[in-house]
Amino acid sequence: MSHVTGFRVGAEFSSYSELHREYRRYQRDNSVQMWTRHSRTIEAQRRRAPKRPMNDALKFAEIDYTCIHGGKLFKTKGFGKRPIQRTNKMKCPCVIKVRLSADGDKLVVKQMNESHNHTVPQVKAEHTHQPGGVFVSAAASDCREEEERLQHQRLCVKALRVDPTSIISLRSNGAGVKVQLGEVAGKVLAHEDAHSPARKEKCGEFKVNKPDLEKMVPTLAAVKDGRVVMVVNKANVLQAIYYQDGRMKQTFERFPEVLLVGATYSWAGLRLPTYLLLAIDGNGESELASLWFLQSEERDTIRQLLRIFRQKNPAAEGTRAVVVGGKVCDGELVTDVLPHCKPLACLAHTLSVFQDDLTAEKLHLTAGQQSQLLQILHRMCYATSTEDYDLLYRQLLDSNAESAVDYFHKTWHGSRRQWVEGFKHENESYLTSTLQRVQALSQRLAAAVEDFSDVTSFTWDLLKAVDMVRAECDQRVLQREPPAGPEDNSAESFYRELLTDFAFRRVRRELEEAEWVSFLSVEAERAWPVCRRRALVTDQASCQCPFRTSMRLPCRHVLALRRRLGFDLFQPSLCAGRWTQEHFLSGQIPPSSLREREKVQQERYRQAFKVARKLSSLATRCPAEDFGRCLAVMTAVSDIWARGGQVQVTEINVTGATQQESSSPATEAR
Repeated sequence: MSHVTGFRVGAEFSSYSELHREYRRYQRDNSVQMWTRHSRTIEAQRRRAPKRPMNDALKFAEIDYTCIHGGKLFKTKGFGKRPIQRTNKMKCPCVIKVRLSADGDKLVVKQMNESHNHTVPQVKAEHTHQPGGVFVSAAASDCREEEERLQHQRLCVKALRVDPTSIISLRSNGAGVKVQLGEVAGKVLAHEDAHSPARKEKCGEFKVNKPDLEKMVPTLAAVKDGRVVMVVNKANVLQAIYYQDGRMKQTFERFPEVLLVGATYSWAGLRLPTYLLLAIDGNGESELASLWFLQSEERDTIRQLLRIFRQKNPAAEGTRAVVVGGKVCDGELVTDVLPHCKPLACLAHTLSVFQDDLTAEKLHLTAGQQSQLLQILHRMCYATSTEDYDLLYRQLLDSNAESAVDYFHKTWHGSRRQWVEGFKHENESYLTSTLQRVQALSQRLAAAVEDFSDVTSFTWDLLKAVDMVRAECDQRVLQREPPAGPEDNSAESFYRELLTDFAFRRVRRELEEAEWVSFLSVEAERAWPVCRRRALVTDQASCQCPFRTSMRLPCRHVLALRRRLGFDLFQPSLCAGRWTQEHFLSGQIPPSSLREREKVQQERYRQAFKVARKLSSLATRCPAEDFGRCLAVMTAVSDIWARGGQVQVTEINVTGATQQESSSPATEAR
């Protein structure tokens, strides 16, 4: 290995930038990749030795550079279920230790071990002169060695998917490879999230196809009671598809109070932003209210889709809260289209935005200020009262971070009713703070449509996945035992008979907790219960606690006050109508009818299965040249029945004697 005069024991550096430049040159000229295994900042060292002089421009008092193959070997603590695990650690002894000088004004190389216990590419000293007066290292002319030298910069040809012709032309000049690949990598890696689909597509991790939305329209329109609306721009180019079937519309009509709007990008191999609109039914289940398929996410397109949703669903006038999360569909957009609704920001999205925006690069903050401000804003998200929020707001003002305070006033302070937990549940929200329901449903749908050949098959698979999710929801209702009649005169028995299982479980817990509620003072019509989070005022029918205002069910404070005043704990008027068994089953088949329908379907399945098995047996006995035609006929019949069409069967006599027609009854796809 060639000796580098700039990096040796005793070498001094007057600034950290000078040291870092030499560190990078050492890696390049010696074909090694190193990392900072240990470091101690000047600030940390000053706490250890406050009287020692130190130059703040040096940034670090101690730095240890080691080979990436250095360090202890990895020892697994598992049970050997994943035996093929690789690690770069090989106990390589290569190390360069840099320490602060005695006078504290320079960085000095104290120890340097250049030996390796693994193969290192050798650097040749010869140089060749290229036309134009450019000197290029002979080692750079070898593309394989050049790729090894550029490995730590993640600029390999395969990952960037450079055109093969350009690779061939560039291999004649190693320096040219580095320059052009660097330009391509700069375009690919800059301003892209490490886990975003856009970056994965550009880096070639998987092939992502841009779908043709027009091919989805016939499949969606073929669904019975399906409504499809196409959104086009001024150039008459399709931008998005609005889809809603009969069950989606009916569900939203019965449970319109809270609407969740979230996007998913989890379709494997398909770049198709899809918005899922969910409603929460009376049994706490997530039900689809609409599906939006977008060519690309644009604010005007989302606004138009929201307007279409409001136009197609008159029940939207009864919506009280809309939970959103994202930079495209936000509270401002919801307020513009649905001014009577209260937009609620997803808690997870809010915390993520705080983490991304409060950085040293964007707001010129120090590490200490960034940590302090993030802590204050995170606590603001969970503030339960106006008093808690005001206290944290004063702490934010006292932080002396003017850029962060201006950012907070401009972006968040005016809309605090949308993202602070204590303010979210002042109205009906059913204690919903995140889009976790949307994420869970999108994952289930993505798992069901993982394998598809084209956009049409994807659309069919997605509709089948939606039906599968609905069937599972209906099955859970079917498996529940009907509420038993009141065996005694207890309030719990009457609430069990009145409410759905989801609502009753929450009321039962409030009944249990009501025994432990105490009051600061009680008057004739109202009381002040003891609450460590906020001051509450309660009467016989209302309370200021989040459970009562958000769920519209009797809370522990109301129940405790009614018990203390001698009133009956069971009061149907305390429960919103959406949580009652009567309202929940009004738009569905009763459980008894569901059981009867299931028995009928099982009997039909057995009969149809016998015929299908006979058809399969007859098809296998057909001559080889006729089997493909028989299989095509069976496939066509199943496809037509799946979309609710009719099938007419014509018997063809190969001798040309007769033709007899018979028609099968129409069957609707379920």
